[in-house]
Amino acid sequence: MLKKLFLVTTFVLFLAACLPSASATEDVQEQVNTAVAGTMLVNEQIDLAVEQTVAAGEAAASTEESANLDEVALQATNTLEPTVTPFVAATFTPTATPIPLKYTCAVYKKKPKDNETFSKNEEFDVKFTITNTGTRIWPKGVDFKYVGGTDLASPNRVEIPVALQPGQSYEVTLDGQAPDKKGFYVMTYFVDGPMCYGYIAINVK
Repeated sequence: MLKKLFLVTTFVLFLAACLPSASATEDVQEQVNTAVAGTMLVNEQIDLAVEQTVAAGEAAASTEESANLDEVALQATNTLEPTVTPFVAATFTPTATPIPLKYTCAVYKKKPKDNETFSKNEEFDVKFTITNTGTRIWPKGVDFKYVGGTDLASPNRVEIPVALQPGQSYEVTLDGQAPDKKGFYVMTYFVDGPMCYGYIAINVK
């Protein structure tokens, strides 16, 4: 009997040793509960951070939109109305109209050409066209005559035998001859007044 009691007691003690104690189980449960609570707290903090971030973004977008609206409103307010430029009448300055001289003329030389070359003592034709460019009629007898330079043609004086109306012309023909020396020679003429000038310029080789 005592032997059985001893065996039963020993077995009970063995089982007691093998089974986890209530304190150990409670410690593990507390650790689990603590971990779960910590996880939940972290999740709550994450959710809060996300909510704050979203709220901040929405606030920034709202502020930017409001600023844009304010800028548009400011631009609309500051739009300048067109001003009317007063019309300035153009000032016209009268220009002086040139008054034609009463007695003027133009001499056009047909022959010889300027700087034309001739041999010594070579004969050539001299032709001038004289035009009345003034506003008065020339009476007949106006002279066209030699006035300076080398005497290259004859006669030295030609009397225009007709009256010349304004715009009319008369052709004078002379007989020219080159000097007997090489060089450059010029002979000048004028129409009585003197109203205008003509010239001969030749080279002698």
